[in-house]
Formats: sequence, C-alpha cells, structure tokens
Amino acid sequence: MKEDFLQLIWQNQYLLRNKDWLIDSDLLAVHKPGFLNRDSGPDFLQAKLQIGDLEWIGSVEIHVRSSEWNQHKHQHDPAYQSVILHVVWEKDVEIFRADKTKVPTLELKNLVPLEVILRYRQLMDDAKPWIPCDPFLDQIDPFLWISMQERVLVERLQRKALVILDRFEANGKDWIETFYQTLAWSLGLKLNADSMLRLAEGLPSKILANVGYRFEAVLPLLLGVGGFLDETSSDPIYTNQQSEFQFYNQKYRLSPSPILWQKFRLRPTSFPQIRIILFARMVAKLPFWYHQLTEVESSKTFFEGDILAETPVWIDDLITELHLPKGGLHLSSFIKNGLVINVFAPFLTAISLHQNNQEMIERALNWLSELKPESNTILKNWENRKITCQSAAQSQALLELFTQYCAKKNCMSCAVGNRILGKF
Repeated sequence: MKEDFLQLIWQNQYLLRNKDWLIDSDLLAVHKPGFLNRDSGPDFLQAKLQIGDLEWIGSVEIHVRSSEWNQHKHQHDPAYQSVILHVVWEKDVEIFRADKTKVPTLELKNLVPLEVILRYRQLMDDAKPWIPCDPFLDQIDPFLWISMQERVLVERLQRKALVILDRFEANGKDWIETFYQTLAWSLGLKLNADSMLRLAEGLPSKILANVGYRFEAVLPLLLGVGGFLDETSSDPIYTNQQSEFQFYNQKYRLSPSPILWQKFRLRPTSFPQIRIILFARMVAKLPFWYHQLTEVESSKTFFEGDILAETPVWIDDLITELHLPKGGLHLSSFIKNGLVINVFAPFLTAISLHQNNQEMIERALNWLSELKPESNTILKNWENRKITCQSAAQSQALLELFTQYCAKKNCMSCAVGNRILGKF
C-alpha cells in the first residue's frame, strides 16, 4: 500500500457508500475533498467536511499508518495545525496537534471497494508485461488516450524547457548563448551530447561573434577546443587550421580542458569531428537561425532559404586528412527532425514560460504536429497494442507516457490508471 494510492482514493472518493464513515462515533460527510497540494504541507487543502453536527474547513493529511504523523514530526510543524482530518489505511495510534487536541482520523482499510484494491495490485504487479495497464487497454475510451497524450506532451516540453531555462540563468539570461549551447548538445546525440555541450561552454558564442561568425574562424576554434587539432601533420590545410586555432587561442586565452569523445556504436557520419564541422556551418548562421526560430510560424518555413553557411571546397581535403567519411555535413531529414524535437520545440516552450507567452508554446506544438512520428522500440510496443501515432507530437507524447508514467508505475497520476481504478 502506497500513499499516492490513498491520495487518489480520497481525491476521487473511491469509497464504499453502503457503510458509515465514522470518526470515533460521529458520522463523517465529505462535501469537498480539497485540492491536492503538490508543494510542502498537508496533502489536500481547503477541504469541507461535516463531522457529527460540526462543519469543518481546512486541510487533510494522508498516511498509510497514523503513526507516520509523529514519525514526520507533523505535531511540531505549524503548517499541519490546520489539519481537520487525518486519512490513513490503518489507524495504529491516536495523533495530536501541538496544542494537545486530537486530530480526527478516518481509517480506510474497510471502506475501499475490493475491486479497487485488486485493480491496484494488478497495476503494481512487477510480473506484468511492459506496462502496468496491459490487461485493461481494451477497456479504455480512445478519447481518454488522446486527452492523456495532450497532457503529457505539454509536460514533456515543459520538462525539457526547464533544463534550457536553468542553462539560460547560468548564461546570465543570454538567449543566443543558450540557443548555441542547446544546438551543440542536440548535435552530439546521446553518446556525445554532454561532450558537445562542454565544447560550447568552453568556447562562448561571444567569441564567435567577435570573429564575425565566419566559418573559416569558427571551424578551427571548435576543432581546437574539441581537441582535434593536436596531431602532427604536413598537410597544409590541417596545419592552417592549427595555426588559426593557436592564434585565436592566444588572443582569447581559451585554455581548453580535455573533452572525452565517444565513437563506439556510432555511424561514421555521426563521428564527433563530422558533427563539429556541421555545427560550425550552423554557428556561421547563428543569428539568422535564432531569428528564424522566434519569427517563423512553421518548421517547414524554418528550413527554407539560406539556412546553412556554404562549405568551402577545402573541407573535403580536411576530412580526408582527419580520416573521416565523406557526408554528414548537410541537414538530413533525421537531423532536421531531431533539431525540431530536441531544440526548437523545447526552446520555444522555454521562451513561453519565461515570457508568459502562450503563442510560443502553441507554435512548439504545431511544429511537432507537422513532423512524421519517430520510430523506436517503445513506439513499436505501443503500436503492437493498437495505440498508433501520426505525428512527432503523438510519438513524443507516447514516449513521455511510457518513460515518466508506465515505466515508473506512476499510475496514480495517470488519467488511464485513474479510470481503471474508478471502474467499480
């Protein structure tokens, strides 16, 4: 038995109606269960109850056992002195406020319908395949799935946006710097995301602005700070990159720290050097990219026109000297979709949260709706259960639902789990 289950029971009043709810010898009537409190303090606020002949308005606290009140030292906490009801699964002791008055306690173990308990145990059973609600999926109204997907998509965007906002604060509230770092992180994919972020942090965009965002200056700076210009070579293009980096390194006193790069299980076109060259092409258009992000209405419009800096002909010779594969320096559909999903939509959401601008988050949702859905094992498992998606907005929602709810057995906070428990 867990506290979140008891919270759900109280919030939705999943209790037997053919039994008296007694507080000592007084009847309890619940006019309003209160509002679930996600912050510190009692679990429910502004509840309205009647105990015997008296009407009470105040807070409700939930515990598995009543003795947890004392274990958590609520009797000494001023925030809990307004508690008018203690709801527990098992009442093992009487509890009291700081002024020694007894807190009324409702014991639930004989008031919850057996079917609710059995369904809860089914959902929490570790032996169940893949997701807890597998046995109940055919009973769920499709409109409930749509509603839950819309909710978790916004939650996913907001969760990613909070990371960006933390980065924004660390950058002295500089949106361009934050956008630059977020682009770098995304291009690193899972294996090198943190390494690409370290590269961007070690080479602030202000320095790149000082050199005019010129590709010929941006590339040696990125390769040098990334540690890819340390070899001895007689190739003139490679040595020119080294000389350029040494000049800027002394001018801006960069003192780059070593960065650990991963290549194992990466396709050659995703090697870090290739991604850095592609990143340099993007950075050469950084102000333009940021303007596009905040101005255009569609992700399709974003990628129209002169979105990347031109690649000089000598890049092929440099790639050969670095023993890298040709290709990977253009914006493939995979890269474009990844940028929209991992950078643009979360970044627009971050701006929306910071500026309280609803238009930006609506744009983020529209951009995701324009993309085709992703394909991975999680989404294939959903598809096997006849839950499909037609856009990246839906695939992102299903990924969030699985990772943040199903995999964590967070069924009590899920509308689907709630509906399953409420069928009695």
